[in-house]
Amino acid sequence: MDTMTNTTEQIETLTRDLETQPQRTELLLERGRLYFRSGAYDKAMNDFLHVKQIAGSHPEAEEYIVLLQEIFAFRHFDLYNP
Repeated sequence: MDTMTNTTEQIETLTRDLETQPQRTELLLERGRLYFRSGAYDKAMNDFLHVKQIAGSHPEAEEYIVLLQEIFAFRHFDLYNP
């Protein structure tokens, strides 16, 4: 089975589970990891921020948040000014 298809199916399953259990931080964290691995950084950030909002403090989610902030802040100026 194609890895991307498997990832998409896992995300869909977690999303369905979160519809009935929206406060389950482990589900949000896992979906955030999958979004991160698939390059959907904005969706990953939302999930990690939601984990932090629910839990108050969550070391893994906070590490991902910092990493994503660095990714969002990166600019390669040579691409715009050849």
